[in-house]
Amino acid sequence: MKWLVGIAIVLAALGAFFWWAALDAGAPPEANGIVDIAAYRELVANDAPETLPTAVNVEFVGESNAPSFAVESGAFDGQRTLSYNSFQIVAPGGDTIIDGAVDRATLDQMSQGKGSFNEQTYDDVLAAMTRAQRVMITHEHLDHVMAIARHPEPAAIAPRLELTSAQLNGLPVHAPNGQLAPEIANIATVDLTRPQRLAPGVVAVAMPGHSPGTVLIYARTTTREYLFIGDIAWVMGSVEHLRGRPRFVTWLMPGVDPGRPEVLRQLRALHDVAEANPELVLLPAHDDAHLRDLVAAGALSEGFTRPAATAPIPE
Repeated sequence: MKWLVGIAIVLAALGAFFWWAALDAGAPPEANGIVDIAAYRELVANDAPETLPTAVNVEFVGESNAPSFAVESGAFDGQRTLSYNSFQIVAPGGDTIIDGAVDRATLDQMSQGKGSFNEQTYDDVLAAMTRAQRVMITHEHLDHVMAIARHPEPAAIAPRLELTSAQLNGLPVHAPNGQLAPEIANIATVDLTRPQRLAPGVVAVAMPGHSPGTVLIYARTTTREYLFIGDIAWVMGSVEHLRGRPRFVTWLMPGVDPGRPEVLRQLRALHDVAEANPELVLLPAHDDAHLRDLVAAGALSEGFTRPAATAPIPE
């Protein structure tokens, strides 16, 4: 009889551990004020319509697959395709590039050689960065920064970079030999502790949690509003279902969600903002199916556009 009790205790302990490691990722019931969409709108309320961005484009640089339960806690519906992307906000005063995706070597390492990579698309991202008015990242993890940390023309992109100090501090580990080009290493950083208007229709604010340098980027175009949420959620299901990443992922991927409670509060805030603003377009960085649905619906366009002239180097 004692051995049955022992087995029951072990099974209960294993069940509790499984719940804690794989399922316990629910967002809290409220998170007021974290995503202040009204404040972002106010900062660009007086921007003249002719100065606003006109489109948002995406380049799909690469992709790999992951089990759904590793991407979104509690999801057990097979495989998810994760894409590695860069975005372009097209505007009359100069474009904004968001995120630098991966290079081939990084994707091969991440996917153990099982991912797919588009060399031409990556080259297009590299070139677009040299023409843009500004280049930003949602955060400093390796699958968002390679076109910056390993850009072949660092002097051409350095004056265009608008990074926080936390983001810049996270880049050297991804650079060749662990050293950023001096042109990039010595850029002036931006303070996004409070929401800041960076260009007509474009606002950014620090949102640490998934990484120290995570930022949220709001864009108002002539037709839509967008929120670039980076990796606060890898897929829209996390926002819709209020479920973050399982804890075991943070053990396997050091540096992911060091501020886990903050990430879960941000998920609740994004969920509530999305429900209250159904026309607002949320852009999680890796949700291939969601992003391609947005392309099909016309909210995104695939492929970067080339401006008539290279934007002047920001002073």
